[in-house]
Amino acid sequence: MSNAPPLDSQDLECLAWVAEGLASLVPELSADRLLAAGFVRRVDHGMKGSVLELTSSGLSLIRSSDQ
Repeated sequence: MSNAPPLDSQDLECLAWVAEGLASLVPELSADRLLAAGFVRRVDHGMKGSVLELTSSGLSLIRSSDQ
């Protein structure tokens, strides 16, 4: 069992935003849950700060929901 908090429909919508390049729209609470679940990671972009990007698990979840 994972210790990550359960994801809700808003979190899954936020995951889609990350996939669409709209990670700046993701509220911090959803970002924290997606990070804990391993679906996204923070990547440092220097002076622009950190951004969220999908992990392979997040990409798999997005792909499976598209089918």
